[in-house]
Amino acid sequence: MSDYVVNELLSTPDNVEIIRDQLCGILALECAHQYELAQEAHSTVAEDFNIKVYLENDEPWELQTEEDKDVFPLVNVSLQGAKSDSGSTSTNSTARTATFFVDCYASGTFDGSGLSGRMAVIKAWKTARIVRNILEAANYAYLGLRGVVSKRAITDFETGMPKTQNAAIRVCVVRLKLDVSYTEVSPQVSGVEIDPISLSITDDTGLVVVDMKYKEE
Repeated sequence: MSDYVVNELLSTPDNVEIIRDQLCGILALECAHQYELAQEAHSTVAEDFNIKVYLENDEPWELQTEEDKDVFPLVNVSLQGAKSDSGSTSTNSTARTATFFVDCYASGTFDGSGLSGRMAVIKAWKTARIVRNILEAANYAYLGLRGVVSKRAITDFETGMPKTQNAAIRVCVVRLKLDVSYTEVSPQVSGVEIDPISLSITDDTGLVVVDMKYKEE
C-alpha cells in the first residue's frame, strides 16, 4: 500500500487563481471594447479608454519610457489573500473570500503650469470609473464563473501617488479593493466545470492579451 495520500499531479490551478486570471480577462476584453467605442464615437479623449491590463505587476509605472509614452492608462490585478468563511469547511470543499487589488494608473505630463499631478489624479479616477462599471455590470455578478463564484463586491477606493516619480510625468493610482466569495475544492472531489476567458500573458511584464474570438463563440 502506498504511503502517499494524494496520488495525482496537482497541476490544475486553484479556483482563486482562475478567478484572478478571469478578472484580467474580463477587464482586457471590455477595456478593448471601450476603446473601440470611443474611436467609433470620434471622441477627442479616445486614448483615455486605451487601457492596458497587467497581471501581478506591482511596478507597472516603470514601463514608462521616453520612447513609449502610451503605457498609461493601465490596470494591474493582484491577488492579496483569501480567508475561509467561518464554519464553512468540509472534507470536500471550502467557502472562502479572496481579496484582489485592482490598481488603476494614469499619468499627467508637465506643461509649464505645474498641474501634472492634478491631471494624473483626474485621469486615474476616470480609469477607475471605467473599471468599476465593468466589474459591477450585472452580467458579471459571478464573473462568468457561476457555480464557483457566489458574490463579488468592490468594498474600498483609495488614491495615492508612487514615491518614485519622473520629473516630467506624474503618476497617480486609484486602488479598488475587490472581495470575491467562492468555493475551493480539494482533490477528493471533482470541481465545477467552468469556462474562463481565454487569455495569454505575453511577457515578463504581465501584460494580458485576451482571445477576441471569445465573445463571438
